[in-house]
Amino acid sequence: MKGIQTTSILTALAFMALPIVARAQDTAEAAPVKNIQMVSVRASLSKGIDAKKVKQGDAVTAKLQDDVKIPGSVDLPKNTVLLGHVDQVQPSENKGDSSVQVTFDKAQLKNGQQLAIKATIMQISAPISALRNQEGASPGEPAAMPSSPVSSSGGASGGGMQPPQSTPRPAPSSMPSVAPDSSQPSSQQTAIAGVQLQSDIHQSNSAVFTAKKKNVHLDDGTQLQMAIAVIPPNTQMQ
Repeated sequence: MKGIQTTSILTALAFMALPIVARAQDTAEAAPVKNIQMVSVRASLSKGIDAKKVKQGDAVTAKLQDDVKIPGSVDLPKNTVLLGHVDQVQPSENKGDSSVQVTFDKAQLKNGQQLAIKATIMQISAPISALRNQEGASPGEPAAMPSSPVSSSGGASGGGMQPPQSTPRPAPSSMPSVAPDSSQPSSQQTAIAGVQLQSDIHQSNSAVFTAKKKNVHLDDGTQLQMAIAVIPPNTQMQ
């Protein structure tokens, strides 16, 4: 029931407005604060992540599964590559806990152009191939992302943020925020056994994955529900 409610929230919520400070390249004087819209998108992890094998600085990539339109910004076509890296890693030692922090900060278009992005992982689930095997779907059938709990706080308090909409359509200006208010990252069990996701749209990183008494392990093709904004040139996050 909790997972169903989570999915309903994801599909019904408005765009997130992300305040940033724009700074000109040749001056230290800050321009007025702008609001950058974020939308909810689906992506798949190109290469698995294992806390026992990865190290700080390692590249992490994912691909968008759908065309993404962000009002007032550059469109991101299906199969756009999201480029990221491992910020911190703590492998499990003597059956201790482990963690991996990652940040996706660029989107690479088919022509090779790279765009600066702000990305937060809201939800993760098993690769589509694994879901099809579990549900008995035929190879040609699409498998929907399951209703696993959202681990990002999603909501905002007084910062001008609103939770993202799951489909990239302009939201009515009167649409209110309906997500719970939180200023701290939250952590919940995900649809992947033993792995927890901690994320917060207020943080610069995209997510922290943790596992108790073992190494964090995410397979190739792990499904990512993300909130993404394209950051305009010559701007700096506040």
